[in-house]
Amino acid sequence: MVKKEKEIEEGSRRGGWKFIASGRKLERYKAALLVAIQLFLMVVVFFQVNYLSYRKHQTWDLSQNQRFTLSDASKGFLRSVGGEVSLIMAFLGTSDLHADVKGLLSEYDRLGEEKVRAEYLDLSRSRARIAELKDQYQIQFAGDQILVVGKNKRIKVISAEELVNRDSNTGRIVEFKGEEIITAALLEVTEQQQRKIYLVTGGRRADELVPIAQQLQPLANAQNARLESLILEGRQRIPEDADALFFPGNTLDLTERELEVVRRYWEGEKGGLVFYLNASAKTSNLNAFLREHGAGPRGDRVLSVLSIPGMTAKKTYDVAVALMPGSGPTRDLPALTTQLMGQTQSLDVLFEDDLLIAENIRPRPLMVAREGFWGETDFQTEEVSYNPDIDHGQPELVYTAASVEKGVAGDYDFKKGSSRLVVVGNPDLISPDGNTSKVGADFTMASLNWVMNREELIGITPRRPTAYTLSVSADDQGLLQSLMIFLMPGLALIISGVVWVRRRA
Repeated sequence: MVKKEKEIEEGSRRGGWKFIASGRKLERYKAALLVAIQLFLMVVVFFQVNYLSYRKHQTWDLSQNQRFTLSDASKGFLRSVGGEVSLIMAFLGTSDLHADVKGLLSEYDRLGEEKVRAEYLDLSRSRARIAELKDQYQIQFAGDQILVVGKNKRIKVISAEELVNRDSNTGRIVEFKGEEIITAALLEVTEQQQRKIYLVTGGRRADELVPIAQQLQPLANAQNARLESLILEGRQRIPEDADALFFPGNTLDLTERELEVVRRYWEGEKGGLVFYLNASAKTSNLNAFLREHGAGPRGDRVLSVLSIPGMTAKKTYDVAVALMPGSGPTRDLPALTTQLMGQTQSLDVLFEDDLLIAENIRPRPLMVAREGFWGETDFQTEEVSYNPDIDHGQPELVYTAASVEKGVAGDYDFKKGSSRLVVVGNPDLISPDGNTSKVGADFTMASLNWVMNREELIGITPRRPTAYTLSVSADDQGLLQSLMIFLMPGLALIISGVVWVRRRA
């Protein structure tokens, strides 16, 4: 009996050990399974992170002056570029522009996706590739340069020195204009032909027209456009190569014959018109043409009165204005603000007029005066105040710029094309003093691009990152040296002495 009980006890012990062993084995299988699942999930997460970083990655430009960040105008062009374009950078690795140019081309390559491809060559090492390019395009590599190759093998060569402005005395780089030059080159090799803008002269003094043209020309060059002057007197038609006419605050009115020539160009040839109006000029024919299309000048002066305690109130004609984002030239411009210097007249923009809508004419306001300004009709008197019976504004908005788009009757989506114009009630948005604001320049180019049907180039234009230097006189340099040589070590010695005394105590 005792023997049998021992056998039973021994069997139970063995069964228990077997159960424990099988339990431990099961735990090991569970642990192995969990490890396998974790490894699998880690692999999945790894590939997901890499996929998302490739497809949805975000970059940040941490450089000084944001020199590797492309402007809205360049981004808009890259989204619409037709055909593949190659940017071939051939620089010496020791060039002082190598890092900046390579970083900028990398941004073009990234934003251009598959349409723009950047290639980087070292003039001292990539000799086989350079020899191949010489034979293929029949060009010489005389120094650091960028080769821009468009479809149909159209080529533009940019030398390194075209990308910068240097100090004439020290040779130091003071301005980097790489984006401006490269975007212009891309436009040149992708567009069928260079656009042409005619600056229509009409009574404005030459000493004012010359600086206006000098400021407008580089803006046009940056977007593959050329600026030329035009006199309407005696002409039977506008030149065939004209893409837009720009009237920069002319003081002479258009004659009936000249107005008919301009009208045929605008309506028949779908040419673009941009008018900067001189508020003091008597231009009855031009004003009637603009009123006919819902953007008529009112002949007043937009002003405000500055009241300072203890001083006589003064009227100011320098108008603070804001752009009105929406359709047209300001579609891709944020709600920027600027000042219209000199005298400005308000515009009567009939954007809700049923008759104009029926004729498929769409006037739209583009620029509005800030609160506190109104259109004063009796502006020649010393003391002025708002009169709701004869003045304009308060609480109605005071518009200082407008666009007009005119299509074929019944073609409300403008599928058959449209005639476009922009009018501003101030002549000096491009300043004759050479002090044009960035907002004024961007608005002008946006207006010209819009009337030329180049919406992809509307936006904030490229900046020119500038190097700033701190001028320190000889006396100040001596003071700084004294501080660095004596004061800083002296402070360190005093602090160490205080610490030593406290520890000794």
